[in-house]
Amino acid sequence: MATVPLTFSGPIPESPAPLGRRSAERFRVLVPGRVILLSGEFDCALEDISTTGARIICDIPLRTGFEGILQCYPLDAMFSVAWIEGKSAGLQFHEAASLGAVRQLRWNNDCYRQSHDTALRTMLRGWMNPAQAEKVVRQVRSV
Repeated sequence: MATVPLTFSGPIPESPAPLGRRSAERFRVLVPGRVILLSGEFDCALEDISTTGARIICDIPLRTGFEGILQCYPLDAMFSVAWIEGKSAGLQFHEAASLGAVRQLRWNNDCYRQSHDTALRTMLRGWMNPAQAEKVVRQVRSV
């Protein structure tokens, strides 16, 4: 049987972005979490998450090498602090988190974001026209 060569005339798809020093793809989120250390429990915000680690923002003075537990439903992960930059910290998980937990966190983030955007649009409608309100919502999202 003869084979017919396949031709592709569309643009060549881009390859995924390189992971750099990371070993897993990160998902951008902004959800509340909790850091448990020997010195106590502290609130934090997750900025991004992957199966191998997370970036958080917190007011507590962390140091490279500190160990603790990161809690953010449905995730409970033991971690070591890999780096510090101001109030941000990179956490490396001792064991890989499940992809299901990471996806659930992203879904929680998206649901929160959608309800926040809807409430913001409703509030802004009393002050400006819909086009201006949409512009403000896009600006808030980019922060």
